[in-house]
Amino acid sequence: MIHIKHGLVTAAVALAGLATLTAPVAQATDNVPCHSTTKRDLTDPGTGRAWPGTEVKFCNLTRGHVPVYATRSPGAAVVGYLEQGGAANWFVTEMKGQTFRDGSAENYWWASTKADNGRWGWVPEVYFAGGANNEDDAGLLMPGGYTCANVCPPLPFWAR
Repeated sequence: MIHIKHGLVTAAVALAGLATLTAPVAQATDNVPCHSTTKRDLTDPGTGRAWPGTEVKFCNLTRGHVPVYATRSPGAAVVGYLEQGGAANWFVTEMKGQTFRDGSAENYWWASTKADNGRWGWVPEVYFAGGANNEDDAGLLMPGGYTCANVCPPLPFWAR
């Protein structure tokens, strides 16, 4: 009986080893997610409506002088820049948009923020540290809590 158990254990170990050789490689995850949630009082530049205590997160950028676009499209007008790279910049939310390419890097995720000149817009997540092509940031969330039935409050300006 002991020999049968030993044989089964040996077979199980061999099969497990074989499975690891043929298992597909897991997709990389964002190893530099947005972090350090803080609250900011935000005001819609178009209507003046206030959004007090809105949670924002700091996200590491790969460089400084990152363009902020008017919409989630590489063809949109640049409304400003984030001059400092690293973890100095905060973002409100992320949403899918058109694919933005920078060399071999590409991403269709965009993050909403205020440029250094005070204008609101979108940064392609191709400039975010960590992650892979077309991968959203692990720490920044898509807008949630804005779905409703019947009468809906207006969508926040940073998520339009």
